Amino acid sequence: MHLAFKIYLLILLPIYGSGMQFLSLPINAIELVVGSHPTILETSQINPALYRASTTKPRMTINGGEWFGDVDISQIGYSQLLKKHIWHLGIKYSGISDLEYRNESPEDDAKSEFSSYGIAIETGISSTKTKKKYGISLSLISFGIYDESSNGLGVNLGYYQDLNKGLAIGASILNIGRMSNFDANRPEMPIRIITGISKNISSLKYSNTLYGSIEKNYVAANFKYYLGNQFNWNRLKIMGGLSTSKDVVETSIGFGINLNVFQISYGIRFGSQQLGTPQILSFNFNLS
Repeated sequence: MHLAFKIYLLILLPIYGSGMQFLSLPINAIELVVGSHPTILETSQINPALYRASTTKPRMTINGGEWFGDVDISQIGYSQLLKKHIWHLGIKYSGISDLEYRNESPEDDAKSEFSSYGIAIETGISSTKTKKKYGISLSLISFGIYDESSNGLGVNLGYYQDLNKGLAIGASILNIGRMSNFDANRPEMPIRIITGISKNISSLKYSNTLYGSIEKNYVAANFKYYLGNQFNWNRLKIMGGLSTSKDVVETSIGFGINLNVFQISYGIRFGSQQLGTPQILSFNFNLS
């Protein structure tokens, strides 16, 4: 690659969330809004112990939206009960296609356009023992920019436990692995360690859960903190969240509706960086 192009990428990657950090992007509306909590049953990307499936039918998830900087994100997942375990297969994609290549000197027209992409194919299994859940998954990872690409393997571990009076705790270690060389360097995996707690208050008419978590991402310099709330009444779900790290604050809102055959959720996030407005639309349903 030309020197100017390398410098351009060094500036571009932190802004757009490309490169290996695509593994840390939220994949569904609930995670986008409420946050990356290892105690939310609907966010198995954060905790592989929390794969979900009906006792009689496989479960499908389809998600699509965009991240900061107009990065497209999408995911499709399949989960099925196998005896006492739940097996999961999922594919995640993120990318941006209209990046411009320019020389070092200023010019009106770009020399060409190029794309950046990241793909992760994940398969995993979770098990339940009394009130405890355990999970493990493997991810085949590939990402590329311009005419360079890198491939590798990641391992994800998760734990979840129900406590008394609606309390639950969870923990996960994500993206343990290794990538092949990208240009002359080996990309660093964004290892994430996340711990969290949740409290559920339920009655015959409603259910409300408050979440709190802390994350250490070894590619980032600072810890990240998440607070979120999910309120369910009849068929309606209302969500809100706050995430913060040094010099960055993000707030989120969203809603969902349960139509029996399938569930629809939508979430949107507002960040202090002024780089766009992430939003995701999610569909969950059981196969007949």
